[in-house]
Amino acid sequence: MSIDLTADNLIPLSIQERKALILHYASLIDVINIRDEDLHNAYKLGKVISSIASAYFQNQIEQDNLNESFLKLDRQSQLISSKTEKFAEDCIEWLKEDFARKKAILEHHPNPINLFELCGAKLLVTSNSVTRTLSTKMGRLWEEIANISPYVIIPEFEFGIKITGIDIVILSEGIVKFAQLKTLKGTLTGSQIPRAKKELGIHENPLFIAAFDLGSWTFPRTPDIPRIAGKEFWDTIHLNYELVENHVRNMLQRIDKAFAELAAS
Repeated sequence: MSIDLTADNLIPLSIQERKALILHYASLIDVINIRDEDLHNAYKLGKVISSIASAYFQNQIEQDNLNESFLKLDRQSQLISSKTEKFAEDCIEWLKEDFARKKAILEHHPNPINLFELCGAKLLVTSNSVTRTLSTKMGRLWEEIANISPYVIIPEFEFGIKITGIDIVILSEGIVKFAQLKTLKGTLTGSQIPRAKKELGIHENPLFIAAFDLGSWTFPRTPDIPRIAGKEFWDTIHLNYELVENHVRNMLQRIDKAFAELAAS
């Protein structure tokens, strides 16, 4: 079918109006070639967004050029800092609430339920759950930082739509690519890999991304789904990797300091 939807139609609309229009056109797309029924909707949404992505990116780039361009390093630093500072503030507030909640539980239910509580190892009682929660929350942070770039579309932010297995759409060397964005190269477990390959494989020009070039790849090398990590990714969307790393380092050190102070109190 031919899709009449255009970027010009979408851009003036609210996020909810964009969502409604995209869902309408997605409902008209044939999915006969997609065997996995769970991915039918993702395929349809991907097709619709692919049809308007190039023009949508061009508009974002033109708007950036008209304003204070994100390509200026001081502007990038300011924008990245605003994301990491807010993340740190929100996490520290969450930590305070978490410590208060656990303290109240211990006071009302003094019997220890694990070895750490029995021995009064306050830091160890909370550290594992805190790092797990932070890791989960940071996945969205990488999307928010990446979204500073006009070479990025986050479907959830821009259209109010979640595409199964796709976190980010990028424009790289004139090609629109649909990608999963993880924190580290080894983020996926063995059982998650087949699913990730299926989710990415239904789209043209799929890509697997690790925000930081740390650890070893668990997502296998394949000619059909390229993988990039760290600086290579941030360079692709024209964000300075050193700035990203420095602001993230400051953010985590601030959170770590607050955590240590709460644990010691």
